[in-house]
Amino acid sequence: MQITFSLVLAATTLLNCRSLECSNASSPVATDSLKKHGVVTASSLYRAYYLAVGLFHALLIILPQAQQQALCPHLEHVRHDHLTLTYRTVTALALICLGSFIRIYAFWQLGSCFTFSLSKPDRLITTGLYCYIRHPAYVGLAIQAPAVLYFWAREDGVLACFMPGLTKLHVLAVVHWVLWAIALPVIGWVRIEEEEALLE
Repeated sequence: MQITFSLVLAATTLLNCRSLECSNASSPVATDSLKKHGVVTASSLYRAYYLAVGLFHALLIILPQAQQQALCPHLEHVRHDHLTLTYRTVTALALICLGSFIRIYAFWQLGSCFTFSLSKPDRLITTGLYCYIRHPAYVGLAIQAPAVLYFWAREDGVLACFMPGLTKLHVLAVVHWVLWAIALPVIGWVRIEEEEALLE
């Protein structure tokens, strides 16, 4: 069961990272405030962070107890249900996958119009997901973000392996959650406003 959980977690991690990257080049417009303020670069750093933490988590799960302790010096701080398959972990993985699939499918539908930098599209997409949801990629992100935070930004998650003091870990987790609770909606709102203005 642990091997299955580890493989599913690794696949979910890779899927999540794929949903946070863009393969299309763009010609950014002058009004791209997110690019100007380094948000695109910050998202690349977060993608690398979640990839490293997710794959470390998947590796930790399949190791025997003694090797877990060697790899995770503060294993006693890690919540037990983060290392086993429970209804909470299944729910979190399902939400990450659902949000990731929605984002990847939305990007696929946009084709060459999809970029992370604000740029003028060559056409307006109104079929598929875009027939029902105006901004499906953001809906997917809103679905996956809380589950990603639950899994990889908790003070009693796998990050606890590297933090000897629970106080520092608690502060780090709270800052992480508050940052995302404020930053993600603000970034989404700013981007949507800029995209809407560009389409008019």
